[in-house]
Amino acid sequence: MLEPAHRAAEIEPFRAMSLLAEARQMETEGRDIVHMEVGEPDFITPAPIIQAGIEALQAGHTHYTAATGLPQLRQAIADWYQLYYQLDIAASRIIVTPGASGALLLAFGALLERDRHVMLADPGYPCNRHFARFIEGRVNAVNVDAASNFQLDAALVAKHWNQETDLLLLASPSNPTGTVLEQAQLAQIAEQVRLQGGQLIVDEIYHGLTYDGFVAPTALSVDDEAIVINSFSKFFE
Repeated sequence: MLEPAHRAAEIEPFRAMSLLAEARQMETEGRDIVHMEVGEPDFITPAPIIQAGIEALQAGHTHYTAATGLPQLRQAIADWYQLYYQLDIAASRIIVTPGASGALLLAFGALLERDRHVMLADPGYPCNRHFARFIEGRVNAVNVDAASNFQLDAALVAKHWNQETDLLLLASPSNPTGTVLEQAQLAQIAEQVRLQGGQLIVDEIYHGLTYDGFVAPTALSVDDEAIVINSFSKFFE
């Protein structure tokens, strides 16, 4: 029997899914469970989206799409960035993937060479380090605490960047802490990454989960070369 590839041994289980399975089992036993283990809404897909999906299937939209996403969708996303962030982002720069995890894996695959490092904050989303390991990259995990609002800042980036580091991955708002990087902080970090000759990637999928009218700043407002990951699943209700 063929043994799994060595990289598989470096991928730790995503324990949130194990907890979800246990919670589902408890629900079948009659327990009332409040789910806080996985990041998904607690409401079903809104009716207009369900209806649009049905109509698309009935209209025969069941074939392969363009590899980078439907042109109409990419243009709609570009228009939305203008409306929400007042930024002119060309539709040609937008790539639609099956989920934000797919986008992160593609970004790492395109930019991270074997044994090169991506810097990220710890605590952070556990799967990020697995994406790097899957393509045989390495992770430079930097411990963050209340002193830096549980985020990497320019000083920490400068301190921990090494000769093997090529990428910096931020998350704002952070998963799991929820803290947000201000625009000035993003600008300082982006400048530090430029000085190091690296590439900035920012996970912005939780921009929709801010409150009291606050709009989290996007990295694209301070760094036109940043790669931003966003997602429908956490933003639109």
